[in-house]
Amino acid sequence: QEVGIDLGAFELVPSLTTSVGFNDNVTQSNDEDIDSWFSVVTPRFVLVNNFGLNSLRFGYQLSRGDYFSSSADDYTDNLLFASLGYELNSRHRIKTSINYEDGHDDRGTSFSRGRGNELTSPDEYKESEVDFVYSYGATSAQARLDLTLNYLDLDYKINTDEYKSRDRSKSEIGGVFYYSVGAATDLLFETTITDVEYSFLPDGSASRDSVETSYLVGAQWQSTASTSGYAKIGYQDKDFDAAGRENFSGLKWQAGVVWEPLERATFILDTQNEARETNGDGDFIRRKDFSVTWRHEWLERLRTEAGVAVGSDSYEGSGRTDDIQDINLAVIYQFRRWLTFNLGYTYSERDSNQDIIDYDQNIYHLSAKVTL
Repeated sequence: QEVGIDLGAFELVPSLTTSVGFNDNVTQSNDEDIDSWFSVVTPRFVLVNNFGLNSLRFGYQLSRGDYFSSSADDYTDNLLFASLGYELNSRHRIKTSINYEDGHDDRGTSFSRGRGNELTSPDEYKESEVDFVYSYGATSAQARLDLTLNYLDLDYKINTDEYKSRDRSKSEIGGVFYYSVGAATDLLFETTITDVEYSFLPDGSASRDSVETSYLVGAQWQSTASTSGYAKIGYQDKDFDAAGRENFSGLKWQAGVVWEPLERATFILDTQNEARETNGDGDFIRRKDFSVTWRHEWLERLRTEAGVAVGSDSYEGSGRTDDIQDINLAVIYQFRRWLTFNLGYTYSERDSNQDIIDYDQNIYHLSAKVTL
């Protein structure tokens, strides 16, 4: 339990996370591997005001990363965030959040996959997001409705035509209807409409502006004290403004299950299948992935985590396909209430039908989180 500093109406909750580690393929390259020791320092400050059933939060986080043998990959990220949860009465509730990130993509990731060494610094961007949810219906009512609004704007720093073409905004409106069929099970019906607009169109290329529509049905449950989760499946449509882009209509699903067969053991399963915006090739990405994580508390202060994730990306319109695999291992020790150590290992691999995209990477790290 983190302890804050009383500032009257607000409580200030600070934390500091520091990490040191080794990365044997910093730019996720197929042939010119750069290996380096690194450090990451992340201070975080959150102002919290809890009044009744409502809460107001403001926060700032700084992340500074240094690669001792590859200074071109050093970075400084800034994150500002705020959120409000307010219950008007038992039937009406709102939740809203605002985030602003001055961040980066590591060289060799996202739009520079397979070409990380061509960049002289990380691929920096500014991302702004506003999210709003209005909930109607008491939490104990048989039927409830959530109406959602979301706006996201992404602006990359590199100013060449090739890189400007990925700057975009997304405006989304949606709704989720919940219908209780038991003490701990809800059926759900969800629909969203998303308008995607790109701010720059290179000469001779077709626009990637599109409208996405999805319809999902499913359920969320907590059938026993040891099992909870959600699952939804349905239809997704992506309609491009440009005739030169191929539209998409197909299956979409999302599911997540938390299973605790023993008091100290937890298994988390996640899977999804959906269309996503491309990071360079093709018209869009059809993504399928599955992950499982095992957490085990061996002692009151000692736990381990082990996870495996596999996925496939099909870049529609380009012929490119990627198979992705990640393995994560960690030992977490809570030395004191205010001090937690994390010793971890991550293995990542991508196997593509374009050889330049292939890579494998090993990362070892030791981190410490300090709170009051």
